[in-house]
Amino acid sequence: MTFFDSLAADVRFALRTFRRSPGFVAAAVMCLALGIGANAVIFSVVHGVLLRPLPYAEPERLVSLVEVRPQGYGGPVSWPTFWAWRQHSPAFEQMAAFTGGGVTLQAQDAPERLQALRGTADFFTVHGVPPLLGRTFALDEDLPGQAPVAVLSERLWRARFGADPAVLGRSVSLDGLAHTVIGVMPASFDASTDVWLPLVAPPDAAARTRSTVLTLRARLAPGVSLASAEAQLKQVAANSAAAQAESHRDRSARVIPLDESQTQSWRAPLQVLLGAVALVLLIACTNVANLLLARAGTRRRELAVRLALGASRARVVQQLLVESLLLAFLGGVLAALLARWGLDALLALAPESLPRRQDIVLDGTAFLFLLAITSVSGLAFGLLPALQVSRLDVRGGLAAAGDGSTVPGFGRRLGASLVVVEIALSLVLLVGAGLLGRGFLHLLGTSTGLAPGQVLTLHLSIPDDRFFKDGALDAELPGRLLEPVLEAVRALPGVTAAGMTSVLPIQRAWNNARYQLEGAPLPEPGDEPRAERRASSPGYFAAMGIPLRQGRDFTSLDAAPDQPGVVIVNETLARRHFPAGGALGHQLRIGATPYTIVGVVGDVRQAGLEREPLAEFHVPHGRPWGDDGLVLVTRTSVQPETLLPAIQEAIRRVDGTVPVYRALTLEQVISQSLAMRRLVLGLLGGFAVLAVLLAAYGLYGVISLRVVQRTRELGVRMALGARPADVLRLVLGQGAGMTAVGLGVGLGAAWALSQVLASQLHGVSARDPWTFGAVAALLAAVALLACWIPARRAIRMDPLQALRKE
Repeated sequence: MTFFDSLAADVRFALRTFRRSPGFVAAAVMCLALGIGANAVIFSVVHGVLLRPLPYAEPERLVSLVEVRPQGYGGPVSWPTFWAWRQHSPAFEQMAAFTGGGVTLQAQDAPERLQALRGTADFFTVHGVPPLLGRTFALDEDLPGQAPVAVLSERLWRARFGADPAVLGRSVSLDGLAHTVIGVMPASFDASTDVWLPLVAPPDAAARTRSTVLTLRARLAPGVSLASAEAQLKQVAANSAAAQAESHRDRSARVIPLDESQTQSWRAPLQVLLGAVALVLLIACTNVANLLLARAGTRRRELAVRLALGASRARVVQQLLVESLLLAFLGGVLAALLARWGLDALLALAPESLPRRQDIVLDGTAFLFLLAITSVSGLAFGLLPALQVSRLDVRGGLAAAGDGSTVPGFGRRLGASLVVVEIALSLVLLVGAGLLGRGFLHLLGTSTGLAPGQVLTLHLSIPDDRFFKDGALDAELPGRLLEPVLEAVRALPGVTAAGMTSVLPIQRAWNNARYQLEGAPLPEPGDEPRAERRASSPGYFAAMGIPLRQGRDFTSLDAAPDQPGVVIVNETLARRHFPAGGALGHQLRIGATPYTIVGVVGDVRQAGLEREPLAEFHVPHGRPWGDDGLVLVTRTSVQPETLLPAIQEAIRRVDGTVPVYRALTLEQVISQSLAMRRLVLGLLGGFAVLAVLLAAYGLYGVISLRVVQRTRELGVRMALGARPADVLRLVLGQGAGMTAVGLGVGLGAAWALSQVLASQLHGVSARDPWTFGAVAALLAAVALLACWIPARRAIRMDPLQALRKE
């Protein structure tokens, strides 16, 4: 008989044995499907976000460039810095700058807000991706005076223009300016952008220096390493910073691989999840190995007969491995179905901040991974019963009972050891989930400085063409629009307060600006005090529930260009300069303009719940400005969502060309800031619960087998007068011993591995004793319940029937 003939015979025999044990097969396949499916889902996410090459030409040569401030943080650069870096850095073959933002597409029915990216002429050539249709920017199309052009995304092209190739050359109105469509980029290029526009430098030299809004990407020259490129750029950055204004001195630079810069915030959470599902799979395999050990005990006589009739031990081991691999294959098939459903569910729950979402798919690589772990799992849990067979005593096996009651000591010890491993691994996962859960609850309990209930937020956008009046910048336009909009909204029934701000708190630090306290000694260049700059209207603080500690709110007159500048500071900034109080009346010089402090408001966590409040000042919204956003904040006496249509209609009556977008309650804004943590916690918690259930099932199976093995012994004990409590204590003691060892090993492992989560925790130590103790107690209670069921069955057995056994 050839190997393949024997293999086919083994498969047929395995299927016949599976039909005789449907319960065993169902339990084993489900354990494997859950473990393998969870791994396939998380691997698909990790592969799409972290491992899959970026969809650009030679992506390993693409880098992000950031300017490092003396305070240590990196960020965008100014135009002079970009030009200097590009001109004097031969380590980079190409370098491009871009900024993100939104534009308004003037449609026939209503204005539509689009996500736009403005890039220099070489933006597309840096990435090396050809257009799907037409062309990209010509080298002179980012120069002043050129006709406006636009490159559409494939998604916008299909949704808005019906995938019509004749869109090339068509004129579209973006922010009130006619743009000629010159090309369409494929969907794989950038799924988050709707349209690309040329980025033109401001004509004013001071504005170019002051505006540090450029994000830089570059392509390394052939043969240049990341380290050498960064060393060269740091020298160039030092030289260019010294040649600029004092505020730009002492700045350095960093070169970061593009894939790393795009996924940095998600790298650690995804690695934690990948480790968690690996533990789940290990627990599932351990569980199936225990099931196979128990089943092998019931088949000792069958296997001994085969050996006695001349079958080699290698042949019997092959049969058992075929059965294991067949179980793994069935589990893998079910896992593939579960993974497809699970990945869809995960993506539906994932926040918008999840990068490279379009690359997260169950593709060929994911199925190869699934096949690999299925095969490895089948071999891993199949080796243990095979090892038991290799030690099988033929004579003892022929005399063994066929119900598993006569399992040798080696099998019992191995089964107990596997349960200990399951409990220990489950404890590690539970501790991780518990620590993340406590940290998440701490964040939920953190004071935001706001009263978020019944507050609606909406973003507004003024088309660019509205800012120019007779060829000059109309800097007073926002002020003229702001007051009528606020009056119209405040007049609506159910509105109790309304205001406007440049950017919502909680989401991010937006504009870290320099200022100088009048009368204070001049700081050294680079050491100027900095604070978050916000523009806010009258009524904003009341609408957000931010308490006014001292002074007054803004008035409508404060925004007039002929009025002296006034500013409202938060408590953190006031304490910085006036620890004993008395901030009112002092002046801050912001740029060249002095601003008098007229109010002090409570602290707000601008950059997220994880960070302490930053120093912050507010200037009147609507005062002539350059790039302040428009976010309407409305406090209502009813459910805020119900007023959204009325607010939109009120804005439309004031100015029908202003689009309203991104309508969210303030509670939703805060919730979205925790979306990534909520997702990671939910997944890790789900994996931990699954691990505990698998471990409990494994312990239940081992104790049930022990009861079967000791049926006659227990019958003798009860016949000789043992009380049910004595039998119960005897059975539970076996489970308690395995549980205690598993808890001890698990606590040690969790203690050693807990620092892996340190960067993900807030308000709780990575080795918090309360979490460790509570998790151990919970797992002990679950283990006790798993032992209780077979123990109850033991004390209910009839002693006479037990004595007749064998």
